[in-house]
Amino acid sequence: MNLIKRYFAFCVSLLLFGIIINSCSTGPNDNGSQPLPVFSSTAATGDSAHAYLSNNQFDQLNLEIDYMPGYKPDADALDSLKAFLHRRLHKSKIIIDSPTSISSGGQDSYDGQDIYNLEQKNRDHYTTLQKAGSDTLWAYFIIVDGQYKSDNSVLGAAYLNTSMAFFGPTIFNNSGGSFQVSRTKLEGTVFMHEFGHNMGLVADGTPMQQDHQAHGPHCDNKKCLMYYSVETTDYTSILVNSPIPNLDANCIADLQANGGK
Repeated sequence: MNLIKRYFAFCVSLLLFGIIINSCSTGPNDNGSQPLPVFSSTAATGDSAHAYLSNNQFDQLNLEIDYMPGYKPDADALDSLKAFLHRRLHKSKIIIDSPTSISSGGQDSYDGQDIYNLEQKNRDHYTTLQKAGSDTLWAYFIIVDGQYKSDNSVLGAAYLNTSMAFFGPTIFNNSGGSFQVSRTKLEGTVFMHEFGHNMGLVADGTPMQQDHQAHGPHCDNKKCLMYYSVETTDYTSILVNSPIPNLDANCIADLQANGGK
């Protein structure tokens, strides 16, 4: 699945810009002297891991959320995501904006290009960097009203360095009913997992301190939040009688070595 994500990030950049766009370039500052960093929000997943984890560039994280009708994210799930981010990121403030309803995309399924086009149409906030340590890093969630076209078991995908998509029908059809995991728990789990990818896990922008990678940029520990099946319907039955998994010691060590907590 994450090979698909990396391929999508590559294709978007290749199609629109001719090359993969690096996570930072430079531009003139206010007085035209020393260049200031310019942040790109169209880099590959995990390329801005250090920016998320540390406060060297960004002291605040804001999350913009758009959702299609019928798929508003669970408030408690967002609270659990915010608590997770506070535990792992060196940020003085983390703000999750009130989710915004957007028009349906009118499709039963969406591929990577569809989702990118929807982001371009609906996203309001992007990251700029004007003064080190005093600016805001913006991330983006979009929750669509169809399945992922390439794999209908996928719950979510981190497809660019600040962008994450979630597939509302797949989440709703696998939660909230009799003998199913609660929607709060399933959404909280997949929200955290996809943010973990943009924090560079596993070996995808945040270097490993010890080898623990398996199934692409995922952890080899079945009890870890970053285990590969966590982002698919394969994991939902495990969640019914279990809490949201934590990051294991290896993932935490990786984050800490790259500026996180």
